[in-house]
Amino acid sequence: MRSLALKITVNFMVLLFLSLTAAGVFLRQAVKSVLDGAGLTPSQVNTAAGHLEGILLLSAVAIVVVMAVGTFLISREIIMPLRALLPLTRRIAEGDLEQRLEVQNHDEIGVLSHHLNVMVETLRNTLREIVEERNKIQAIIASMGDALLTVDQVGRIMLLNPAAEAMLGKKEEEVVRKYLLEVIRSHEVDKMVKEIIASGEPREIETRLFPTTNQFFKINGSPIISTQKRVVGAALTIRDMTAMRRLEKMRTEFVANVSHELRTPLTSIRGFVETLLEGAMEDPQLCRRFLSIINKEARRLQQLIDDLLTLSRLESGGIERSRGMTVFKPVLDGVLATVEHLAAEKGIILETAIAEDIPPLAMGENYLSQVLLNLIDNAIKYTPAGGRVTVRAAKEEDGIRVEVEDTGIGIPAESLPRVFERFYRVDKARSREMGGTGLGLAIVKHIIEVHGGRVGVESRPGQGSRFFFIVPAAEEGKN
Repeated sequence: MRSLALKITVNFMVLLFLSLTAAGVFLRQAVKSVLDGAGLTPSQVNTAAGHLEGILLLSAVAIVVVMAVGTFLISREIIMPLRALLPLTRRIAEGDLEQRLEVQNHDEIGVLSHHLNVMVETLRNTLREIVEERNKIQAIIASMGDALLTVDQVGRIMLLNPAAEAMLGKKEEEVVRKYLLEVIRSHEVDKMVKEIIASGEPREIETRLFPTTNQFFKINGSPIISTQKRVVGAALTIRDMTAMRRLEKMRTEFVANVSHELRTPLTSIRGFVETLLEGAMEDPQLCRRFLSIINKEARRLQQLIDDLLTLSRLESGGIERSRGMTVFKPVLDGVLATVEHLAAEKGIILETAIAEDIPPLAMGENYLSQVLLNLIDNAIKYTPAGGRVTVRAAKEEDGIRVEVEDTGIGIPAESLPRVFERFYRVDKARSREMGGTGLGLAIVKHIIEVHGGRVGVESRPGQGSRFFFIVPAAEEGKN
């Protein structure tokens, strides 16, 4: 501000000096003309003119000094209010919008201060709204389960949300400003982005982003439009459809399996009923045999429906993890009493090896009974006559481990990962012949997992199988 006052003073002095110089030259010429007309000698004229010039020069110097001082003081009075605004305007320029200028006068500078205050208030409100909207958008983007990324008009990545970082396995700062094709090596996705930017229309595709995996992704792309109605980029949302595809496949297979399993006993029942109606019922022995088969198929149908309902209740969260305390040995004895006649019919020996220090299990008696019954019944069914089924139980660090081992036909290695799937059978014909529904092991798996345990199987074809499960011990004092 001092430089501005100095500039005003210097400029005014220069103009004043030039004006006085011009006036002095004009007066000198006018005086000489007057003296020449008065009849004075040249020396007298020069002496008088010199004397007059000295007076004029002193007067000019005095006028310049007075005017310079006056101009400086006046300009200083004008500039002082502006100088007072300088620290505040500097802080405002640095982003401190909480400052407010004091309006001391009602002149032009006062009006300027008022306008600056209004401008700062408007900027503060606008900035607050922008920050709030930005925070909302950032929260929404961060909470999205789908991956989100944006690219500019030449295909360089501008933004990633946390889901996209997890999907790509890279942080935002590692990929920002890189071309999309460098990060997602999919020419199909790159082509879609170029089409969006070129046409300004949204696009949607399903593809594999990573050629080395079987993951399928659904990608929705929309153009980013500027205020000038130009396409300046594209936003992509990416959803992993792999699990949904797998579930759809499982659902389709489940419906097909259920239909097939229900149709088999119903077809058998219908066939025998039609045979009876056509005259076979006249033969008491044949009629009794057919009714026995119908009863067997009806029981099988009922068992299938019961298993389906049980499995549906387990998968839909229809049961809660039991907090009870179940003593293992009495439940096992009850199950063995139930299957004892089945084992006796085939000459199969039932053995137990139960440790003495087994604490109560953290699951209900009925669920433990259902698990043991399924495993022991399966072991008896798939063990040839004269074989052996052994039940073991012992305490381990992570709970109680229970094993059901047989000397049966065993399970091929390629079937081991799938034996706990619904309706999966190693030998479908033999399983149906023995009355199995294909749901027993799936029910076992769900019951154990609901109670915080895990289940598994070890087997070799021709050497038997060992099914096991581990469940937590009950906490003392809880029932």
